[in-house]
Amino acid sequence: MADPTRIARADSATDPPSVREWLKPLESAGQRRSTSAKRVGGKAASLGRLLRDGFPVPRGWVLDARCFTELVDRQLPRGHDLATLIRLSGTKVGVDRAARARDRILSEPLPETLSAALGALWQAIAPEAPWGLAVRSSATCEDSDETSMAGLATSVLGVRGDAELDAAIRQVWASAFLPRALAYLAHAGVRDAAMAVVLQVMVRAEAAGVLFTAPPPGLEGEHWRAGERLVNATLGLGAPVVDGAVAADTLRVARDGGRVVASAVAQKRRALVVGATGLEEVPVPAARAEQPALGEAALRQLVELAERLEQGGKGPFDVEFAVEGEDPGRPPADGSPSPADGSPSPADGSSSPEAPSPEAHRVWLLQVRPVSGGGFPEGGGADTIWSRANVGEALPGAATPLTWSVARAFSDRGFREAFAALGCRAPRGARLVANVYGRFYLNLTAFMQIAAQVPGLSPRALLGMSGGASEQLIARLAQQSAGVSRRRFYARLPLTGPRLLLRHARLEREVSAYEGEALWAQRALSELDMTLLPDDAIGTTLRSVFLLLERTGTLMLHCASASLASHLALCRALERVAGRRASARSASGEAPFDDPAGRAETNVEHLAQVLAGGVRELDSAGPGIELARVAELVMLDRASRERLLSGEVRGPRDLPEGPARDALARFLDAHGDRAVREAELATPRWREDPTPVIAMLTASLRGAPGDPERALARARALADREMAMLETRISRVELALLRALVGRAQRYVRLRERMRTWVTRVLGMLRKVALDIDRRLRRIEPSLLPGSVFFCTYEELVTALSSGRADVGHVVRLRRAEHLRDAARPDPPATFIGRPPPVVLPPASGVRLLGLPASPGVVEGRARVLDPGAPALDAVEPGEVLVARTTDVGLSPLFLVAAAVVTELGGPMSHASIVAREYGIPAVVNVPGVTLAIKTGDRLRVDGDRGVVERLDERAAPPSPNGAAGGALGDGAPLLVARPG
Repeated sequence: MADPTRIARADSATDPPSVREWLKPLESAGQRRSTSAKRVGGKAASLGRLLRDGFPVPRGWVLDARCFTELVDRQLPRGHDLATLIRLSGTKVGVDRAARARDRILSEPLPETLSAALGALWQAIAPEAPWGLAVRSSATCEDSDETSMAGLATSVLGVRGDAELDAAIRQVWASAFLPRALAYLAHAGVRDAAMAVVLQVMVRAEAAGVLFTAPPPGLEGEHWRAGERLVNATLGLGAPVVDGAVAADTLRVARDGGRVVASAVAQKRRALVVGATGLEEVPVPAARAEQPALGEAALRQLVELAERLEQGGKGPFDVEFAVEGEDPGRPPADGSPSPADGSPSPADGSSSPEAPSPEAHRVWLLQVRPVSGGGFPEGGGADTIWSRANVGEALPGAATPLTWSVARAFSDRGFREAFAALGCRAPRGARLVANVYGRFYLNLTAFMQIAAQVPGLSPRALLGMSGGASEQLIARLAQQSAGVSRRRFYARLPLTGPRLLLRHARLEREVSAYEGEALWAQRALSELDMTLLPDDAIGTTLRSVFLLLERTGTLMLHCASASLASHLALCRALERVAGRRASARSASGEAPFDDPAGRAETNVEHLAQVLAGGVRELDSAGPGIELARVAELVMLDRASRERLLSGEVRGPRDLPEGPARDALARFLDAHGDRAVREAELATPRWREDPTPVIAMLTASLRGAPGDPERALARARALADREMAMLETRISRVELALLRALVGRAQRYVRLRERMRTWVTRVLGMLRKVALDIDRRLRRIEPSLLPGSVFFCTYEELVTALSSGRADVGHVVRLRRAEHLRDAARPDPPATFIGRPPPVVLPPASGVRLLGLPASPGVVEGRARVLDPGAPALDAVEPGEVLVARTTDVGLSPLFLVAAAVVTELGGPMSHASIVAREYGIPAVVNVPGVTLAIKTGDRLRVDGDRGVVERLDERAAPPSPNGAAGGALGDGAPLLVARPG
């Protein structure tokens, strides 16, 4: 194998003089004072050291950071430099100046001599760079042990020609002015920085990804042990892996010997490559999509490189790599499938009959940086535990700035008021929620330290219902809150206790009174012609709707608090009689308290959920029931059914006149404020875009018609059976108490879901006002794209409208760019300690995956994995098991089509879990990595009683008598093994 160092040095000697004037060869970076890290940045200096040490690094050049500094001094007004903006980070003035600085950098041309040098460079290297160049940031504070700009600064791939190089360099420089980058530098104590730029020849990547040489702090556990390395890889370029845009293969590799400990091979249907016009996605042949991205030879090289990197006790490292090879869109030479054991196999990706050369699958190192170095979320430290396991259901993915500003305000206020009602004191400076790369995270450490003031609100009691925490994390949270004093709670109990009981008693009346006022506000807004209002009046309308949302959210949290208290009271009562209870399903041989985790309290909580099931008139279950009734009418109308199944329907008007069309129109009128991912204000509501409703309706037409009332009756029947079993083993007094507690739990669940529906309706009202403001912003600045309003915060909009100066275009462009970066990043782990690690954690290995039981029943069926972001809802077949990262309430109509539901996030008391119990379909939630471990078409057994998901061998599949799978509403349901009721 040729020495890449000698190749790079030989090539750099041939660079044109104009190129050498501006660009230094990468192998010299960090070698001399003129190319020190302060001049070329941390990334370039690191790559230079790797080249000199003989590591395979693609040929490259570095543009001195002084070019950035000179451009800032020459083109930007005073006070717009990075040092000043870092100092102003988080302020309105800082955001405004950063946005204006970014706009100026993107619009101003580079010096003519630099542009000429870039043109000469491209002309010289174009023949050896068919995939163009990668243009990457190299900040002077970057990739050190203390700081890392990973995921904050921009890289541009597949750049060809001098004009594209010019634009890419300015784009990299402009990324230094994004608010999250400035906040990170301020938090890390960096006072000033400059941005060098690395230009590298793109590797023609057959596969690429990220290697982590050891677990980051706080991530060691059963999914990734201390003596293991972790590899995330996919076909084509590694950008989708680094940015989290695709599901990647995950491999756990032993540090000693390089043995593959466990692997999960994702379905890689598309690959990112550099085409004739730039980056493009190409389809991957079906056989290749199922194979591991990395062959044995490539994995062996990667393991050897990791060992060399860590020589001398260095590391751990985050390593981006690429495997040189053929176009991943071509079928494999022999068409052979991947090994059954999931271990990597040779994957040359070539259609040529000749054997590939040894150079064909060479592994190249693109970046190497320390794993540690990410910033702490606002309000947290090294020991702070963060989680989105439950809140992620309401708002999955990255939120837009307007959504985040609204959600943060009303959730923080609601939490504090709910705690105050319990008599708890929340520290004034405590941050209960934080924005982690656009994701909504709850500060569990602060939350539990406040909750611990109330007896009974232990980490185990709360997290057992919300999900997202392992036994180790629960123990750690218990330790963090162990010293919390309850004296203030007991001192105030004579005052707060009666007040809280009185409020709970009046809660139903309070909700009814609220609904009357909210209906009036909703009707008034619908009748208002906002186009006639001046800017200050529309600002007043925005404030009034926002205040209504705050009140709605606070009342919903009070209902949720009452629901939680009633559930805990029911659990405590059941614990007293648990020893005298036999499960309604114990006759089949199940031990009543046989729990996979070995905890009897899991089954007590599960029994409480079952007994409280069958809640009639549950708002969250309404859309699914009513859409099922629409489907019944469509099944009776042949023309409507054929038109829906042919994909010709976009809305009610596309259906023939008749009962089916009228029913669909009524459904959208009643539930038009709902949507998939409905907590995001930028998401169109069903009334605006009924496409998701049409897709779910189409999916329901493929099975046998069913009775939605029968689905509702199952949950009630199981609850009655469980209560009947208890009647024979407890006294009349105990039975009366249990019945009262069950009724109380059902009442507060119903109120909680009513208020959850109202939160959705008020968010729809807020979106309506926002869209009118968006029209005004684009009238002032026509260059703005539709939806620009969602990239301003609530406070910025109120200020702009009240002042009459809606000049926010520069801020919109800044925030839109940052949101695109956030949305492209991989979701951080559902729960982490300290810093959010830049890693996709591997799923659990083995055939049994453990989660939390959310809805009872045992069922078998084929998996349908819903892709995040844009799931193909109409592809769901009746009787399939829905597998998703999180099950949005907007997807609940699919529950009546599916046989079962399995999610990575959520808890037994989440909205989707309550709806699953109401529909009587088995559900298991909080299954780590299930969307990576399971593929569409896998045969599963879902045990909603124990919280277990099992992968079955094809031979274990029960035969289908009619060849069609029955769904939750179907009469046959041949995949059903055992079901409640």
